[in-house]
Amino acid sequence: MYKPLFDTIWLIGLALYVLAGVEQATFHGDESLHLYGSHDFTTLFVDHSPERLTVTPPYVRDSDDHLRLASGSVSRYAIGLSRYLAGIPEAQLPGPPGWRWGLGYAHNVATGHRPPPALLHAARLPSALCLALSVAVFFLLARAMGGRALAYPCSALYGLHPVLLLNGRRALQEGPLLLFGLLAILIALHLQRRRQQGTMPTGPGWLALILAAGFALASKHSAAVFVATALGWITLGALPPTRQPLWTTLTRLLAAAGAILAVFIVLSPGLWQAPLARIGDLVAVRSDLVDLQTHADPMAPTSLKQRLAGLVTQPFLTPPSHYEAPAWSTVEAIALEVEQFEASALSGIPVGFAFGLPLTLLAAVGAVGLMRSNFRGPLSTVDTRGLLWWLVLTALMALSNPLSWQRYYIPLLPLVILLSGLGGLTVWSTVRRIRAPVAAASMGDLP
Repeated sequence: MYKPLFDTIWLIGLALYVLAGVEQATFHGDESLHLYGSHDFTTLFVDHSPERLTVTPPYVRDSDDHLRLASGSVSRYAIGLSRYLAGIPEAQLPGPPGWRWGLGYAHNVATGHRPPPALLHAARLPSALCLALSVAVFFLLARAMGGRALAYPCSALYGLHPVLLLNGRRALQEGPLLLFGLLAILIALHLQRRRQQGTMPTGPGWLALILAAGFALASKHSAAVFVATALGWITLGALPPTRQPLWTTLTRLLAAAGAILAVFIVLSPGLWQAPLARIGDLVAVRSDLVDLQTHADPMAPTSLKQRLAGLVTQPFLTPPSHYEAPAWSTVEAIALEVEQFEASALSGIPVGFAFGLPLTLLAAVGAVGLMRSNFRGPLSTVDTRGLLWWLVLTALMALSNPLSWQRYYIPLLPLVILLSGLGGLTVWSTVRRIRAPVAAASMGDLP
């Protein structure tokens, strides 16, 4: 009777914690890029001029057309709506392209490319709200797999993780990415549960999956790993030894994939004109951007050994990375913001060797447990397959990335948190199994 009430209080508390620390997040230049891009909201919903949002090649780097292809659209719409509701005129937006990475921090500040506090706060609220809601989605996902014994510790780690808090509170794409990406996986899990119970998923269930996955892709293109996980989860659940008709499932999944792509296109103005050609342009623009970032980073490209190490160290052993540009380490204003964030009680749990090593070891136990049937604990065969599929896809995505930037490892964090929780349950159940015979033998020795 009281469990749902406790769940609600718990999730509200974590959500309030997320929202309370919006001001503590250090500034990132990409926030100005997304703020500038929010003028698309005015163009579409205030001026009612959708034709001005289409793009055509060639794409000059940092032009409006280039930015519409290079980034998702959900953040720019959400930021534009938040700014509009706050009564902040478009004239206060930073000039194009929002932030000039080729120039220094001081130059950008001098030319008005760093937004004032009120505008920055309004721009950050949508992503922070998405991150707060994603805590509830993650709680439900963990509870579906291992009950409240898994949901409470995992949601605590998720809602208090400093890397998620830092990036999710910024006016970036990470908040919507996590919300809609995890929601797509949660819906896929429940659709598969209905199949296991002998009930075919209904139209509303498939529609919810399509919308969540489409919004995830439109939030950030790297959400493809969440979408592929969701679709793969349903597919793996239809494999033997289940009795469900595999061909029917694959047909519906193909239809769902097409519908997801359609939702993504509808939400992405850059793809409206000749969508197939523009998707090819999007891939080319993203590839060019990664090449540019790789050449600009003295630590890139990373070796395979470094990328493998990142899979292990990024989730719990690496403290928050507040910027990627090395020159920012000498900016006094940013150093002060970093210091204030690290000292704040709203910055989350400390990550590093002392706290992170046990969690990393538990995640390793959880990952190994997925491959050993006698250590799967509460997981069903379908959930085990789904988590393994998620792990493989996410690892491959991380290994294909030539940059060691922490933001690119964010899709890995929810999965590793789940694995650490499963590892904790595995250790606990193993200890109880070992102690039970010992306790019984001790009782037998009593007179």
